[in-house]
Amino acid sequence: MANLNKDSKENVSALHKIRKVVALLFSTTYKKYPGFFIWESIKAVSQILQPFVAIMISPLIVDEIVGERDLRKLVILAASLIIGEFVISMVTSRSNTVLSKYQQRLDDYFSILMGKHSMELDYQLTEDKEALDQIEKARTGMSWYSGGVYGISEILFMFITNIVRAIGFVVVIALHAPLLLLLLAIYSLVNLYVVSKQNKIEIEAFGKLSKVNRLFGYFGWEIVDPRFGKDIRLYDAQNLMLDCWKNNTDKSNKHWRWQAVTQLPYSIGVNVISAIKGAAAYFYVALLAIKGVYGIGTLVQLISTEAALNGTLSGLVYNVTELIKDCNYAYEYVLFMEYPEALPKGEKEISKKPHEIEFKHVSFSYPGTGKKILDDISIKIRPGEHLSIVGLNGAGKTTFIKLLCRLYDPTEGQILVDGIDIRDYDYSQYMQQFAPVFQDFKLFSFPIEENIAFDSLDEGKVDEYIDLVGLRDRIDELEKGAKTNLFKYFDEKGIEPSGGEQQKIAIARALYKNSPVVILDEPTSALDPLAEYEVYKQFHTLVGGKTAFYISHRLSSCKFCDRIAVFSEGHIAEYGTHDELVKMRDGIYATMFEAQAKYYRDVSA
Repeated sequence: MANLNKDSKENVSALHKIRKVVALLFSTTYKKYPGFFIWESIKAVSQILQPFVAIMISPLIVDEIVGERDLRKLVILAASLIIGEFVISMVTSRSNTVLSKYQQRLDDYFSILMGKHSMELDYQLTEDKEALDQIEKARTGMSWYSGGVYGISEILFMFITNIVRAIGFVVVIALHAPLLLLLLAIYSLVNLYVVSKQNKIEIEAFGKLSKVNRLFGYFGWEIVDPRFGKDIRLYDAQNLMLDCWKNNTDKSNKHWRWQAVTQLPYSIGVNVISAIKGAAAYFYVALLAIKGVYGIGTLVQLISTEAALNGTLSGLVYNVTELIKDCNYAYEYVLFMEYPEALPKGEKEISKKPHEIEFKHVSFSYPGTGKKILDDISIKIRPGEHLSIVGLNGAGKTTFIKLLCRLYDPTEGQILVDGIDIRDYDYSQYMQQFAPVFQDFKLFSFPIEENIAFDSLDEGKVDEYIDLVGLRDRIDELEKGAKTNLFKYFDEKGIEPSGGEQQKIAIARALYKNSPVVILDEPTSALDPLAEYEVYKQFHTLVGGKTAFYISHRLSSCKFCDRIAVFSEGHIAEYGTHDELVKMRDGIYATMFEAQAKYYRDVSA
């Protein structure tokens, strides 16, 4: 997958990238903000007309001053020049004001689209380095480097503006000093070559900066998150964090320094060439005037037109190179939005009902590693059965659940639900079959009720599950009840729930989803043993006829289950009921159970 992504970037032309970027970004923008392009067009027309007002009227004023000096005619010409430039200036100013507002809207809109797509990526990609680098390149490519839709639109419309301007300037110069066009053309080609070299260096630097920028963001912003505050202070980690920040900043500065030093000779070359071209152009125009080829007014017109054409040609070179460069950056966004799926998706429908689940000779290694986390797992779980999964850390328990939830696919073997390979099911429908509470579950800075229900809020149902998980007393203490925000990121009156309270909210969320398969992956680790016992007792009653998977290091939960699977080094080492396994002399389960029972006996003694 990574190689496919790499090849897709390396084997396409600049023109292809421009087409892809413009097609995707502009079509997306037009559907949301069609007025943006109307104002860009108005601005382009005003900028096309702006230089020609002075170029056409100024020579007439000069000729009138050195000729008949008709005051009435001079006033009319001067008024035309002033009014024309004022009207165009006002239109341009108004366009810039409106477009600046669109700029923020577009930045926000595409950030939302990126965030939405990130959330829709296969979970496997959220742990894949290549995918994470691509996300970072897309984010920075659409903001810091290309300027997003606004930046690319400005360049593209200015390119069109400069093309039309250049045609007009060429016509004016061709009428009086055609050889001047040859000089300007040679200068433009040399300038294009030099600027393209500079941009190539800049693009190369961008490719090296994605990882550095990710680290920059982590050390610069994430480690100052209040969530890390206790550990940093109690473990005196400030110096470590600052050293990491400094080292990463040095790496970033090294990249920028390399870019500046490498581009310096080209920057000097552009300035030298421009000076030579300017001197030659003015000499040629002045020579024609001295020979009487044209008058003073035309001389003024040619000088201003040459300067305008020179600026326009330089602008065209800049537009072309910037368009190539910016689209090269923004192309990372296109690649991200077209990032290949990690998991194949089926189309077979699956409804919410009790399911028979079977693992058939399932093995799994995480991508990029050769180590088998699970090795030849075979097990069948009947509809409505409650299975406890136990074992030491690293035995493969959570990986077993990730495969069942199809966050990853097996490296070998099959997982069947109702006799059908889960890869054949509609992915979104399949995900609706599971209500997991992982050990690293996340709560959001939303109201408590929205953390439980998300966008399918039923207040009566939320209250029911708040009662069932034992949160009623805590909720009743709050001024806003279940509408109270969690944490204080957006609300000073938000609460900071304890670890146990967070776990109860997560369990209520799983129950609220009302899926046929419920999974608890060590969700009660922050509860004391008595509270955990009450939660499991209540939860066992609530789950009822649903299929349930329990993962816990506290073996008290196993008593509520029909079967127990003991994982060891990627295998199911033992399988049976609690009574069967506890009687196995020197068995893994019996040893673990006795160790925990002995601890509590010693404590009570």
